[in-house]
Amino acid sequence: MVIIAIVAGSLTGPGQTVGVSVFVDSFVNDLDLSQTSVSLAYLIGTLLGATAMPVVGQQIDRFGVRTAMLVIASLFGLALLNMSLVQNWVWLAAGFVFIRMLGQGSLSMVSTVTVAVWFDRFRGRAIGVTTIGVAAGIALTPIVLNASINRYGWRQTWVIAAVTVPAIIVPLAWFVLVARPVDVGQRPDGGGADEAESTRGTAWGYTRAQALTQPGFWLILAVSTLTSMLITGLNFHAIDLLVQNGLTKDEAATMFLPQIAGSTASALGLGWIVDRTDGRYLPAASMALLAGSHFLTTTLSSNALVITYALSLGITGGSARVVSSALLPKWFGVTHIGSLNGVLTFLGVAGSALGPFTLSLAREQFGSYGSAAIVLSVLPVAAMTYALFVGPPDPAIRPGSGTTAIV
Repeated sequence: MVIIAIVAGSLTGPGQTVGVSVFVDSFVNDLDLSQTSVSLAYLIGTLLGATAMPVVGQQIDRFGVRTAMLVIASLFGLALLNMSLVQNWVWLAAGFVFIRMLGQGSLSMVSTVTVAVWFDRFRGRAIGVTTIGVAAGIALTPIVLNASINRYGWRQTWVIAAVTVPAIIVPLAWFVLVARPVDVGQRPDGGGADEAESTRGTAWGYTRAQALTQPGFWLILAVSTLTSMLITGLNFHAIDLLVQNGLTKDEAATMFLPQIAGSTASALGLGWIVDRTDGRYLPAASMALLAGSHFLTTTLSSNALVITYALSLGITGGSARVVSSALLPKWFGVTHIGSLNGVLTFLGVAGSALGPFTLSLAREQFGSYGSAAIVLSVLPVAAMTYALFVGPPDPAIRPGSGTTAIV
């Protein structure tokens, strides 16, 4: 199940910011657009795509991860094919709606829910391993896509992605993926049929309405949303940022690779911590890392500093993913995990929509990416302060669940 989650998460790459970033120059040149207008199309498309996430989360709870993955992967392939046909700004914005809704949003969500459903005591480590695999796959995406663009052109590259994604995911979901452990006589983390049956009714979880009354839920939302917003902004403009600091476009594309190492270190370490603690101070640490990454944008004067910056982004992204993916079910249960993830993904995708446009406007206002990043770092600093005073919900008020829960 972890392997399937990794494959599905990795193949969201063409709909992720790092994947879209290598097409930005092609959109600017071939469609006669500006960087800011492409960023605006990305903002509008991503915001509109995000509105579907709460409903998608509810449907994952209703139909299970197997059916959801089959449908989402098929639709994502069609959305990628549409991107090869884009002719103007309106079409581009519409294309962004669907690749962000189905790739960065829905397919990422069903990948995360798959791991949450199949693990309990070892969820932190499972999320850590998944984070490493997905980070590696997504970090390779801009390199592969850039090479394909150089050889075949940007429109043909979208066609290749449109064929590849469903060709890999659909057979895995159809033949291998199992919606719930109990469907094959198991329980989360393993165990036999008798044990699975005896523990079937012990699942618990907050409903969306109950979770929204808890400060800890808002904290996880803040960490996820700000990380998505600010790192998306930096990654969307990464090629331009690094080229301005002396790298070639091909060299800039490879700078996504050190993010794998950073994400690996943080995912493994924090996943282990989440399995052994309540994760009380992990959100604050994640926000401190995010603020630090922004300060590093002003120091990109050598290859060593560029690599350090890329490592920092990886560590930050890995830590935020563990916070949102592992702490959410740990603090709020799995009975309604799809619904809760729908809210998380909605705000995360909305944040990622605002990131590129916000950074672009801030750069125009303050003169450079570095100055803009310093100004924007006030947001994670504020969230870090909030995190120091907020913890998980009191276990004494944990809501129960009947045997009808789809988890």
